[in-house]
Amino acid sequence: MRVSRELTPQQKRIANVWAGGEGTPLPPGLWNQVALALVLEERLSAPRAARVFALLNVAMGDTAVAVWDTKYAYWSPRPDTAIRDLGLDRSWKPYLGTPFFPSYVSGHSTFSAAAAEVLAYLFPERASQFRAKAEEAAMSRLYGGVHFRSDNEVGLRMGRQIGRLVVERSKRDRARSW
Repeated sequence: MRVSRELTPQQKRIANVWAGGEGTPLPPGLWNQVALALVLEERLSAPRAARVFALLNVAMGDTAVAVWDTKYAYWSPRPDTAIRDLGLDRSWKPYLGTPFFPSYVSGHSTFSAAAAEVLAYLFPERASQFRAKAEEAAMSRLYGGVHFRSDNEVGLRMGRQIGRLVVERSKRDRARSW
């Protein structure tokens, strides 16, 4: 509640960049845009580019299953609902519009961490940049007032695990080395 009440211009910018919503690419689309820029910048061959998108999107597909299963297993309320229903502040409103599905676990956090792990494996010289982007995506949801910190923290852990599993499996799939 306190975080989203005292947002800096930089925090508002981060919340808006990652906001998503109808007509936007949402986190999986944003990460595909990151991958596309890398593929073009690195001038990867078609097979290598296909490998990037295959691993990235397998990770995000697995992430989608894990996130939505978790959301509907726990049915956690969003911050605006919890804050009002608990009587903490009946006038509190999030900075961003609240999605119409459960809060726990943050999809933005989970998708971003999974994507960051895959891209960190494929482009190790930029690993810290990808992981920082995933952390920023998670924080954007706290800044926006649409997730609790725990939604983001668990989402980041889940996403990292999913990304690492995809990377480990890719090392055993008999494809030529990256």
